[in-house]
Amino acid sequence: MIEGGFLESVIQWIGPLFSGPGGYLLIGTAVLLERSILIGLVIPGDVILAIGGIQAARGEASLAIVIALGIGAAIVGESAGYWLGRRFGRTIIGKIPVVRGLGRKIDEVERLFDRHGGKTVVIGRYATAAGAFVPFVAGMGRMRYPRFVAFDVPSVIVWGVAITLVGFFLGENLDVVDSILSRFGWITLGLLVLLVGGYVWYRRRERGDGP
Repeated sequence: MIEGGFLESVIQWIGPLFSGPGGYLLIGTAVLLERSILIGLVIPGDVILAIGGIQAARGEASLAIVIALGIGAAIVGESAGYWLGRRFGRTIIGKIPVVRGLGRKIDEVERLFDRHGGKTVVIGRYATAAGAFVPFVAGMGRMRYPRFVAFDVPSVIVWGVAITLVGFFLGENLDVVDSILSRFGWITLGLLVLLVGGYVWYRRRERGDGP
């Protein structure tokens, strides 16, 4: 959760680095690393992308490029996290005392991603920093990569567009942006539930199953 003033502190700290072409490199690199090797536990990718939107509103960056970079970097980063988990996940888990017990439950993890992997990937995308673990665990749980991508890419697109536009349109009021980012996961999940629920209701009415 992002506390009040956090975004302003980050802008003061790394804001100058966003000037010029180096800003695009910073956005792409930071988001990629956040979703692949958990650097987001320090500064979430949400914050980096929102700052990109703020810079675009100030005429110091292209909105379209910021959105494309955020989406592309997140997809590449989460795919990298997936393959790291698939290749090294079990070995890493076995060597970390705090989570070593999870190694005895790998079969349960595999069953979880076999049955509910799609929902887990989508929900994880909006779980702020904790969501950075989901691609790694999905790989470790042997979720099929095409299925992982099928659920991951649409959720990344929604995330990338929405977060950047929050910064772009509301960047003059950092407290509001702070507040939205801290609740973004719940807001987006609520919208997804409404959309899915509406679609299911519509399909049932088409089939004559509903009122």
